[in-house]
Parts: sequence; C-alpha cells; structure tokens
Amino acid sequence: MVKFFSKWWNEINKFNFIIIIAIITIGLILSYSINKDFTFFNKHLLYSTSAIILMIIISSMDIKSLRRLSLVGLIIFTILLISILFLDYEIKGSKRWIKISNISIQPSEFIKPFFLMLSAWFLCKGIEGKKIYLNILFFSFFVLVGLIILQPDFGMTFLLSASFFCQLFIAGLSILLVTVFFVMLLALSVTSYYVFDHVNKRINDFFDPSADRYQIDLSLKAFKSGGFFGKGPGQGVLKEKIPDANTDFIFAVAGEELGFIFCSFIILLILILIIRFLLQLLKYKEPYVIIAIVGLICSYGLQSLINIFSTLGIIPTKGMTLPFISYGGSSMISSSILFGFLLSLTKQKK
Repeated sequence: MVKFFSKWWNEINKFNFIIIIAIITIGLILSYSINKDFTFFNKHLLYSTSAIILMIIISSMDIKSLRRLSLVGLIIFTILLISILFLDYEIKGSKRWIKISNISIQPSEFIKPFFLMLSAWFLCKGIEGKKIYLNILFFSFFVLVGLIILQPDFGMTFLLSASFFCQLFIAGLSILLVTVFFVMLLALSVTSYYVFDHVNKRINDFFDPSADRYQIDLSLKAFKSGGFFGKGPGQGVLKEKIPDANTDFIFAVAGEELGFIFCSFIILLILILIIRFLLQLLKYKEPYVIIAIVGLICSYGLQSLINIFSTLGIIPTKGMTLPFISYGGSSMISSSILFGFLLSLTKQKK
C-alpha cells in the first residue's frame, strides 16, 4: 500500500490535486454551516471521502484501463438511463434519479465523464480515416442526448453537447461537420423550448420582470447581505429560506456567510484548476490525450459557470450542482471520476 501511494504521488500533478482537495474542503465547510443536525454534513463527509479514494484509484490507472472503465461505465449508466423512463420516481416533474433504498442515483451525471473519454478515442480513430467510428460516435451521442431530454433535463443536455462540441472543435473536424452539429444542437434547443413546459416557463420567467423569481431574488439578497466579508460560517439566515440551498444554490450560501472576497477565492481556485489543465496540453502530442482533456475540463468549467451564473441571476436556473462543493452523492462521485481521468492523463511520466 505504501509503495502504491508513493508511486502514485510521484506521478500525479501534486498542485492540481491539492487544489481539488481545497475545493472539496470548502464544500464541507459550507455543508457544516447549513445543517444544524449534521445529517447532510455526515453524508457529505462520506461522499467526499469516497470521492477522494475513488479519484486516487482511477488516477493510478493507465490509459487503456481508463478506456475499458469508461466503456463498462457508459454501458451500465445508459441502461440505467433507459430504465428511468419506466419508473415512477419523480422530483419536481423530472425523472432523473433511480432510488435504491435511501440513496438516489442520477445516471446522467456519470454519463458525462465516461462518454467524453470514449468520444476522444472514437474521434482519434475518425481522424485516422476510420469513418465508421465517427458514425458510431454521432449515433451514440444523439441516443444519449435523446434519453436525457426525455427525463427531461435540458441543462445536462446542453452541458454534454457543449463539451462534445469542444472536442469536435479541438479535433479539427471539417467546419461543415461542426456547423451541421451546431445547427442540430440549436434546433434541439428551440424544440425543447416549445415541447417542454418547464423549459418554456424558466426561460419566459427569466425575461419577464413581473414573473415570480423567488429563488433568484433570495439568492441575490444573500449576496447583498453578505457584503465583502460575510456574516461568518453558520451565521446566515437566508439559507433556511432558499430552496435547494445545499445543492443548486450553495454559492449563495457562500455569498451570505463568507462574503464577496471568499466567493472570489472559490472562483479563482476553479479558474486556476481549469487553466493549469489546459496549459498542460502544450506538453502532449497524442491526439487522444489532448481531446480527452479538453472535453473533461470543459465539462467541469461549464458546469461551474452555469451554477454560478444561475445563482447570480445571469442565466435561467438550471438545477445544476457546483462540482465538489454542492451536496449530492452523484455529483460528488461523478466529479471524482472526471478528475481521476484528468489526473491520470496528465501524469508526469508521459
């Protein structure tokens, strides 16, 4: 065991790993301040510990093992994604979760890292001239997107599509193909607006000043109440009124209790992590490693951006967590898988 950790520690990018641990710690601090009975905090601590262990295990794997894990994971969670449609378990009108005992699993959260790892490999094969791989890739993508839309979960659909689009762009596929893909994505967005009532309502409410924006109004009030330095951990009062304060609106809790300066620090940590992984691309020549890293880090960056922008009222609310900071087992474990992949792909021995 000591030999394993010594080898792992010598190979991974230590600074990136330390930043990830710092972000997880911030999530634990906020979770502790929200819950008075420690119920959510104890679960959050369990999820965080499990996530770190899983991230270490995955980051110790070689590239071939990562691809095999991604294939098995994608198959399993695609089956779960299909099974959701036949279950009656709903939260706020959406079928996104499978409930096993007291645990709720959101399969679409796990689809992201597994799909992006495999899509990078299929794109590389397509670049080599094996067009059948591109056909399989695009077919698989539209099947997954279709299943996620049927839940419905437009936010996750956008996140997966945008991350995949970044991979297509960096892979250097023809402008025509990328344009066709973008137009189809745009058409899908417009269709969702007219087909799904909750998407229509969220977008209309966002642009309608007279609409009920209870969550956003409380969120903005929390930031104003916190000021520059915040009221102090556990001293906020609006967290008890904001729906989903420990998940989708965790950043508002940080704004009230820790203030503008600490919120800026959280954003800085996220940006440093993204920039460091992107700068590491300059070291590599293997197309697979480059495409995979771009897709994975874009997924993390976009999800963080969507959550923060939703909390600040810049975009319509999406019901999306802030990775490693929001409470939630599926979000925490899927984020650990994503960063396990990234840490493995950027090992110093390459």
